[in-house]
Amino acid sequence: MKKSIYVLTLLIFFLGISGCNIPPVGDMKSIASASGVKESNMDTPDSSSGLHTYEIQDRLHESMPEYRFVATGVVQGEDEWMYGFVMGLNVYDNNGESILSADFSEILDGEVSGYHVYNGMMDTMGLHITDANFDGYKDVIILNSFGGAHSNTWYDCWLWDPKTSSFAASKSFAEICNPALDVQKKCIYSAGGSGAAYWGGSIYKFIDGEYVLTNELDTDWYGLVERELVNGKMEIVREVSYREDNQILEREQKYYRDNDLWQLDRPHWYWSGGHHADQWLGGE
Repeated sequence: MKKSIYVLTLLIFFLGISGCNIPPVGDMKSIASASGVKESNMDTPDSSSGLHTYEIQDRLHESMPEYRFVATGVVQGEDEWMYGFVMGLNVYDNNGESILSADFSEILDGEVSGYHVYNGMMDTMGLHITDANFDGYKDVIILNSFGGAHSNTWYDCWLWDPKTSSFAASKSFAEICNPALDVQKKCIYSAGGSGAAYWGGSIYKFIDGEYVLTNELDTDWYGLVERELVNGKMEIVREVSYREDNQILEREQKYYRDNDLWQLDRPHWYWSGGHHADQWLGGE
């Protein structure tokens, strides 16, 4: 499930925007978090609109030096429900050399735009340094889309390969709606709002270098279908019809709240995107 990209116009007052124009670290206000990770924000004089930069300094592994992760974007206006644009991502090693450079800008109808996301997420642009594939090394993710009736979120992801000492883009991660990482179970929960009757979700695991759907709970007004990956294929393992019988519906919802696999009452299952995702993208 992937949200359609909205076509909006933006008057760009600077040329050649590519996400690579990064201000010096000394020009930024640095904040040290409790974990020792440093965060920085760099706005234009009018922080409500214009070019926006957000930086994190972190280590991919305790044995590695500290790297700089810099996101750039454009904020439009003061309304948090207006669209801004995530324009680019750059990662620099401890010597200041670029080891990852991603440009999200594109030209539509003669105007420059990027990833369309609500202004409410432009403060951090969804930039997280986290172990997304549970291999002991942190990876980098950034917002790809944020919006729609349920404010769902999708992220681009680059996985760190310790063998090649480089990042590789993960297309399969980018297809996961509202991802929440579970380090203990080594899986990712996905619950995207798709209608008033929907209360299910999906579970992904990292298998052979890809994020694979292993469990799915599809629900609507009439019933539910639970599927599980068996011998490489998704097979139905449970199916219930409740239609207008609220007692059966409530029974089934309780069953999946208490179920050890699903535990649908856990906050990991967030049906509204945005900053709700932040605490679950750290793998807690």
